[in-house]
Amino acid sequence: MRMTRTMTDARRPLHLAVMIGASTALYAASMAGVTAIQSDNDRTLMLRQSPAEAAVARLHEGHDELEAAIDRAANGYAEAAGGYDALTPGLTDMETSLEQLAGRVKTVSGAARALPRQVSMPAIQRTVVRVVTTSRPRTSAKTGASGK
Repeated sequence: MRMTRTMTDARRPLHLAVMIGASTALYAASMAGVTAIQSDNDRTLMLRQSPAEAAVARLHEGHDELEAAIDRAANGYAEAAGGYDALTPGLTDMETSLEQLAGRVKTVSGAARALPRQVSMPAIQRTVVRVVTTSRPRTSAKTGASGK
């Protein structure tokens, strides 16, 4: 009996090793299947989300363009505000000059209202002065200076 037992004991570890190897192979095959399924699902998800990625990229570009336009507008506004600040002293001087001119116009308008509507002009007398001139007498003398 001893021999039977030794043979049986020698077989057990071999069966256990085959069983462990087979279960490991089955586990590896199932993991490979799960990985293939997951990879296919990931690929499908990426294809489904690619339009969204393109939309996000377009949105990002639009945001950058809008930000640049806002920067240009802010710079333009700053320049306009600086120009207005530079004009303010001149406008103040012009307003003062206009007030002075208005005072002068008021004075002239008052003086113009005080003038009569019609002014009779004196009659002009014409005097014709006739000047009589005598003409020079004709001469027939020739001078030798001219060579004739």
